[in-house]
Amino acid sequence: MTQQHPKIEFFTTHEKLLAGREQTVDVLIRITPPDLDLENTRRTPLNLSIVLDRSGSMAGDKMVRAREAAMYCVDQMLPTDRLSVVAFDDRIDTLFPSEPVANKKSMKDLISRIDARGSTALHEAWVRGGLTISDHLLERGINRVLLITDGQANVGVTSTDEIVTQSLELFQRGMSTSTIGIGADFNEDLLLPMAQSGGGNAWHVVEAEDMQRIFQVELDGLVAQFAHTVSLSLIPSDGIRIADVLNDFELTETGRYRLPNLQAGSALDIVVQLKVGSQAVDSTLRLLDLRMGFTPQGEKSADVVKSAFSVEFVASNDDQAVNHEVVKAVQFLMNARARREAMDKIDRGDYAGARVVIGQSIAATQVACAPFASMEAVMEECAALEEVAKSLDDRNQDRMSRKKLAYGAYSRRTGRIS
Repeated sequence: MTQQHPKIEFFTTHEKLLAGREQTVDVLIRITPPDLDLENTRRTPLNLSIVLDRSGSMAGDKMVRAREAAMYCVDQMLPTDRLSVVAFDDRIDTLFPSEPVANKKSMKDLISRIDARGSTALHEAWVRGGLTISDHLLERGINRVLLITDGQANVGVTSTDEIVTQSLELFQRGMSTSTIGIGADFNEDLLLPMAQSGGGNAWHVVEAEDMQRIFQVELDGLVAQFAHTVSLSLIPSDGIRIADVLNDFELTETGRYRLPNLQAGSALDIVVQLKVGSQAVDSTLRLLDLRMGFTPQGEKSADVVKSAFSVEFVASNDDQAVNHEVVKAVQFLMNARARREAMDKIDRGDYAGARVVIGQSIAATQVACAPFASMEAVMEECAALEEVAKSLDDRNQDRMSRKKLAYGAYSRRTGRIS
């Protein structure tokens, strides 16, 4: 059976560009994986390890909701999947090693007994979860650690750089890591890069009751995963220069852009800004060549898809409609950068400056997206920015404000749209 390739589309603010002038062109690259036929296709087997913080700060509703979410995870898995659960404080206990999800009642009974106590041996517990997975590594399945914590790594290895490096090494051995931070006291500067380097997702649970929803989204994404180890090369034509890639993707060792995993039913939006010289009226120019490498889920070898983008130049574009998707994508990515700038100001103690940056971002979004302000995504973005702006006025909310900024920036930079 021939492997299906993702669909690659290119969009600019106007379909045709103005001739006779130098310009910076926003190019929206949309990567859409093919849909999965789950009715006629056996879904990808899962090999998961839930690594659950039971330190003292998890007492109360957080612990209750975390247990419920873990048990929900058990209910959603198939007998052909594998699961292990590791609970940790200053001591690490493997509630049960990696085993087929056959006796769900027994698994849930063990999870239901987890109680909060002690300190946070985050690193050792995460390593233990990885080891339980590696004992039964699925070559054609998804092997992932789900790390759930509300605190800091304060027992054993605590160096962020060391843990993040190990997360990348684990991913290179076929085991990814997703992190779920709860509340306001965990270290987002550890959990976010752990997930990014580890080929997984990073989630922030503001309210404990949101835990099960996060688990559902994570599991849905795992089942729908189309490809992993995705990288992108962009080669501008002669005379064209890449001025910026607004997603701020990390680079691979070979200098390619490292993209998130591809999920069926979830397109990926990337915005590239190109410097283009003056062109003649009615001319057509090839602006950009794209090469994307990826490993299809369930396959051992990598695949490549190639595409090129050409555009026509006209004397006037007054009769052309503005592409709202391009405008929105550009503005949302600029908002991600504004969030990062606000975080930097918070770290320097400049809370008023952080509030100003977010206020400017709100105003810019309202202006840029005014023609389509009723679009659901725009309303959600404005509401999220206004929420964090309000929290920045309250010094008691500083840690939560920083987390909202960090995870909001992360969500936008990944470029994933439903």
